[in-house]
Amino acid sequence: MIKRIEHVGIMVSDMDESISFYEHLLGFKLRIRIMNNQKEIAFLSHDGLPGFEIELLHDLSPTTSYSEYGLVNHLAFIVSNMDKTILDYKQKGIVFETDEPKRGINGRKTIRFRGPNKEVLQLVEERIQDEFV
Repeated sequence: MIKRIEHVGIMVSDMDESISFYEHLLGFKLRIRIMNNQKEIAFLSHDGLPGFEIELLHDLSPTTSYSEYGLVNHLAFIVSNMDKTILDYKQKGIVFETDEPKRGINGRKTIRFRGPNKEVLQLVEERIQDEFV
């Protein structure tokens, strides 16, 4: 089941400014920065918080709705077996946003659902250790 919090997703209006803030003020380091047609994403890690990252998200187009759920977009939890966890959660009445997990960065499986206050929660299948390199 849940093993730890993996990352928190934060919506930003200026990616460069946000990366600079987390790097210079809080000691995070940029691990990866990518962009597609809809959004720009950056993951930042911290030596004092192994296994935890901040995901910065910037909508590139006013037609996207990724940020409509607020400044802190979602809370992600690591699971060791995505398929088993999905099955267990469905049996407990959880309704997922998609029928099947999506593939995230590094091809990891991810799936989202809502908490009791409509907060977005995400399951992320545990990374293989050498993906940290």
